[in-house]
Amino acid sequence: MKKLSVVTAILMMAVSLSLYSSNEVRMIPLDSSVYGDIEALYLVAGYGTPSNKAPWSVAEADLILSRIDVNSLSFEMKAFYDRIEAEVNSPLRYDYDELVDFGFNADVYGELYAHSNGDEFSNEADWTFGFPERKPMILLRLDMAFSDFLYIYSDLQYGRNRFTDEDSFDQYDIDEDEGIITSSGGGKYSTLSSIFNQAFLTNWMSATWDLDFQTPKRALIATGSSNWNLSLSRDKIRWGNGHSGNFVISDHDDYQEYLRFVTFSDKFSYDWTNMFFETNYNSGEGSSADEQFKMFMAHRLEFRPIDSVTFALSENVMYQNDVFSLRHFNPANIYHNLNSRTMFNAIAHAELDVMVSPGINLYGQFALDQARAPNEGDSQADASAYLFGIEYAKEISSGILFSSLEFASTSPAMYRRELVDFITIRRYHGNGTSFVTHFDYLGYEYGGDAKVIQLDVTYRLPEDRNIAFQLFYMRHGEVDFFTDNSIVNDITESSPSGEVVEETLSATLSGEYTIENLISFIDSSLWANVSFVQKWDYTKATESVSNYHTDVQLTVGMGLSF
Repeated sequence: MKKLSVVTAILMMAVSLSLYSSNEVRMIPLDSSVYGDIEALYLVAGYGTPSNKAPWSVAEADLILSRIDVNSLSFEMKAFYDRIEAEVNSPLRYDYDELVDFGFNADVYGELYAHSNGDEFSNEADWTFGFPERKPMILLRLDMAFSDFLYIYSDLQYGRNRFTDEDSFDQYDIDEDEGIITSSGGGKYSTLSSIFNQAFLTNWMSATWDLDFQTPKRALIATGSSNWNLSLSRDKIRWGNGHSGNFVISDHDDYQEYLRFVTFSDKFSYDWTNMFFETNYNSGEGSSADEQFKMFMAHRLEFRPIDSVTFALSENVMYQNDVFSLRHFNPANIYHNLNSRTMFNAIAHAELDVMVSPGINLYGQFALDQARAPNEGDSQADASAYLFGIEYAKEISSGILFSSLEFASTSPAMYRRELVDFITIRRYHGNGTSFVTHFDYLGYEYGGDAKVIQLDVTYRLPEDRNIAFQLFYMRHGEVDFFTDNSIVNDITESSPSGEVVEETLSATLSGEYTIENLISFIDSSLWANVSFVQKWDYTKATESVSNYHTDVQLTVGMGLSF
């Protein structure tokens, strides 16, 4: 209660000081086409990288767009720019007494999923189109802007759950020293999915037992002005330019919960983010209260000294305990100096983007969880990650061809320090079913002990009209969620570790097309995703391949927005 009171006081104080347009305060969701469109336009027009942190407020998106000299663009790119600007500054639907603006929208989705090998590709992790990408049956969206300074958004959906009681399950415990223990315990997780192994499935369902009660997926309250924003959010969030993922904060799951303050100018931005996680893992309906807390305290400095260079530094810490102390809740603190291993685990990271010529951008990212100083022993393995890549953009007709090639590597011990690690849990509850746990990493989706190469090619038209191709290859070692932290920290070899390496190769073709005002005020959208996925095991000692299996996965969908 004390922590909630402090957060409420901070938010209300900021609201009382803000006297600016509500449109500036509105937060643009990460699934908006605005981000990809602006990134592509920036690069093809020779403006480098717009910003590698998101989501943006409308005020920040307007500042980013204002850097572009529209008169220097071709006729086609001016039209591209205009459509982005219109999307960013789209007003709420209803105005009431010049004091409150309302936006109320209803979306109805139909989606079909099919694949050829449900026996060997039987879990969400086996799909390229997973739970966060899948649409509910019905989504209601409500946003409100009050007195030109406060913005509130929430949604309500009716859709399939991530898990059902027809799954196969195992039990687990979380040991403070060893991490997740799988032998027994009060936690419950799925080992075989009754949803993702089916040959054919739709997002439409008649049984309410399969209903996803984790709703809203997006809910926030925000205030701010033309140069700052403060929000308390359940929403997606991302730090970094990685296409296969990012090491500190990534957006691969359905949402995160956080308190965030951002201030920004033409050359600089500062981001203070505090993310909150579940800690109670028991599956019983009567044991839902957390008995301790776990939060990620992060601050990030992003610089853009010239158009061709963007770089960022962040210093962050996972904080876990049963008592919260406000003396640690200080964004100007040096988190690395909070050196109690029983409560804290610090992680630092750096990003660099350099546009070497209009249309070509080189980028990189490095994260450090644990390093041995020259005078330290080898009781713990190094834990770090890096990625680098190249982006290319070219104007073609009225659209932009945007491509990237990226390599990423994470060491086996990345995210897995003893006592406090970066594994997060979220429990999903159905109608009358027990809680089922989904495991995740705060940062990179594939965790530690991985090497990844990813190629992306997309032809973009504004407003969710694109066609894309992705080629993905990963080698992953023996470390997974259930490997004891103490074992992980004894692994000194480079990734992928262990005698047997799991390898994955996938090729995906996808497309999306939106039709505005299809019938009066109704918008329509169509999309499709087809993937060929193959997996196999590589044994190092014999240099042999075994357990080879393939799958063809198809998703097609249609949506109507009212």
